[in-house]
Amino acid sequence: MDRTTDLPADGQRRPAPGVPDSDQIFSWVRDLTAFSARGTQTLDDHRSVDYLCTRLRGFGLTDVQVQETESFHWHASRSALSVDGTFIPHAPVAFSLDAGNGPFDGGNGNGPFSTGPDGLTASFVDVGEGQEDDFAEADIDGKIVMFNLRFVLPRRALLDAGEFVHDPHETITPADLDTANPYLTNFEDVVEQAIAQGAAGFVAVLADYFDSHDIRTEYKPDITIPGLWVTKTAGARIRTLAKKGQPTATLRLEGERTATPARTVIGILPGCSSDTIMIQSHHDSAWEGGVEDASGTAEVLALAAYYSSLAREQRPKTLMFVLMDSHWTGYQAHRQFVETFITAPGLARRIVANVTLEHIAKQAEVGPDGQLLVFDRPEYRGIFENVSPPLKTAIDHAVAEHGLERTIRLNADELAPLLGELPTDAEFVFEAGIPTISLISGPLYLYDKADTLDKVYKPDLGPVARAFVDIVDHLAATPSELIGS
Repeated sequence: MDRTTDLPADGQRRPAPGVPDSDQIFSWVRDLTAFSARGTQTLDDHRSVDYLCTRLRGFGLTDVQVQETESFHWHASRSALSVDGTFIPHAPVAFSLDAGNGPFDGGNGNGPFSTGPDGLTASFVDVGEGQEDDFAEADIDGKIVMFNLRFVLPRRALLDAGEFVHDPHETITPADLDTANPYLTNFEDVVEQAIAQGAAGFVAVLADYFDSHDIRTEYKPDITIPGLWVTKTAGARIRTLAKKGQPTATLRLEGERTATPARTVIGILPGCSSDTIMIQSHHDSAWEGGVEDASGTAEVLALAAYYSSLAREQRPKTLMFVLMDSHWTGYQAHRQFVETFITAPGLARRIVANVTLEHIAKQAEVGPDGQLLVFDRPEYRGIFENVSPPLKTAIDHAVAEHGLERTIRLNADELAPLLGELPTDAEFVFEAGIPTISLISGPLYLYDKADTLDKVYKPDLGPVARAFVDIVDHLAATPSELIGS
């Protein structure tokens, strides 16, 4: 495996003139984080859409539009948890106790949801790791089930799969490699088993997490029973209570699911060809979302600002800048975009490549006392790609030339089947057959309230933009039929 690529002979990294620097890009990140919790059906989602349209038009893009498609908003208005009368700190599991039968993926609909005026009171059963043997030994019918939520994709797995790793200062240490990101977990398997065996509700212990229960993961369909998150410390407290006998728990969850449109902001810069390079991120967030994904959105703005400063004849291909939401509610915006701009017959504009930018993050670990430790260095990040060998080389050179340390290039065609999907915002475009180059990192706090402005790794904002100018320039100069792998 190549570990790095040499810098130019003079040792200097050459920024493309006119590319916004880290300070400018960070100002856009800061603006976006002021629109906190930019999910569908929120005032701040509307504000962020308006902000992005204004920015793109301010750069000189004349073809700026907003595509809407049906999505929803899930909101918990009240929750509670007690075990044998002892109050337990917690947070609602988003999308649990989904209501009704409607048009959305998973067969869920709209309306209020509730465990009733007195909540759900039932016997409490601990199934530990939630393995088949754990369920086989437990009678959970009509009971509230507790299990350990585990993160199952450690950094080590991605590092081992890398075709190219840029770590010139040898900062990768064995102590870092066992930390797993919160994207892939055992959640769906365990909850599906609990529902199948008649559980009335569940409590998920964040066993691999820092001392927080403020996590909001991506949309999971078919969670027909109520669920709550608790910290590892709270889970240990519940287990201490359980040692005194068969405990009784009361779980309460109330809220509403509401139909609402998802909004995709699209800006187009015509080039010398109608063949189009799509540059993408998502603008919504569960919380303040400094890393997820104000940072990725600001990188897309940076590329739009740069390329709009060029004359049309300096753009060999058309560029389309795409900022989606519904990242948290089932990706309806992403699916609609693909149907409209990729799979629809007879399109005058043909998307020939996708570039996706997400999560310019500081590295984080769980400290010895369970606290979140954040380091002033970049989180490990991957570039998933399925492009031709010359473009792979161009990626490697851009990463090295602009100093994107701790970056791993990964073969998307090989890894997506193993992971079950491409674990980035580009998944639906990738599945539609578009050659993709997708930058992403998965810091531990990615889905947490702790994802605030200070978690963004500001020194890399400008270098990421400059590296991807180089990459986009190579895509634009490559004959379209030679882009894919």
